[in-house]
Amino acid sequence: MTNENQETPFEQVMVELADETQPFSLRHLRAFSDMDSASLRILEQYWTNISDNRKITLLEDLEELMEADTLVCCDGLAEFAMHDTHPGVRAQAIQLLWECEHPHLINSFMAILEEDPAEEVRAAAAAALGKFVLLGELEEISREKTDPVVAKLLDVIQRQPAGQIQRKALESLGYSSDASVPQLIKQAMQQEDTRWIASALFAMGRSLDNRWDATVLEHIKHNDLEVQIEAVRAAGDLEIAAAVDVLVELLEEGDLDIELLYQIYWALSKIGGKGVRELLERELQEAIDEDQMDVLDMALENLEFTEDSEDFDLFDIE
Repeated sequence: MTNENQETPFEQVMVELADETQPFSLRHLRAFSDMDSASLRILEQYWTNISDNRKITLLEDLEELMEADTLVCCDGLAEFAMHDTHPGVRAQAIQLLWECEHPHLINSFMAILEEDPAEEVRAAAAAALGKFVLLGELEEISREKTDPVVAKLLDVIQRQPAGQIQRKALESLGYSSDASVPQLIKQAMQQEDTRWIASALFAMGRSLDNRWDATVLEHIKHNDLEVQIEAVRAAGDLEIAAAVDVLVELLEEGDLDIELLYQIYWALSKIGGKGVRELLERELQEAIDEDQMDVLDMALENLEFTEDSEDFDLFDIE
């Protein structure tokens, strides 16, 4: 067995992470998955010797790894890093917990939302609470635990001055069935600040409420890129069949921002319908970028699920 294939002792991994004279090897990333108590103690000993930029890069790389490999779980590291002295590290650590559904995080995120001195960290906590709003709506976590989350977000969104934290609170409330949420979304849509409009569209998609279909359609060709991206995302989440023609028109125009392009692929895969499979397959054949191919492969895989659901619905009607 070569040295590269042998498992490096975790203490050596931390020594290499702290060594700014050398690039940190990505092959060590998995050492931060499912960390035991001994590894967490070593992490704590070395953590203060690591630069803030290196910590943030590590957390960003681990987030990418978790997205690519569902067996990787870095919750232990993330919960530790939430208490770092640097706000950028704390915010990225919260983001790394995007997949963790343990209810004990509710109190942690609520405390951070109320007490952390950094706006970006409080905004990250407001965003992270959204999944618990959803879990409460799905009755996977008791409403006794999640109702206070909704109440806190409703309180936060009314605070002035309204900024990033309030926008993230609105996005999280998109999952909520609370009667006041639609009016909050409407108020956000009336703002001149396009960031509020983008957040409102994001919340519309999460609501799965087709009352918003017309509004979403109106914004798919908006001149602000962030608004346009969120409108496309919402069109997919709401499965707006009427959006397909508009999305196809955008593809035919070409020269699209890469994130917008990927959101169009994904939205089409969620909506489905006549000609969508052929379109995505043609895009895959013509793609030369590896990332674009990966996104299209995932979109085509998701389209299969969409088509199966359509077939099931048709069978159910018959």
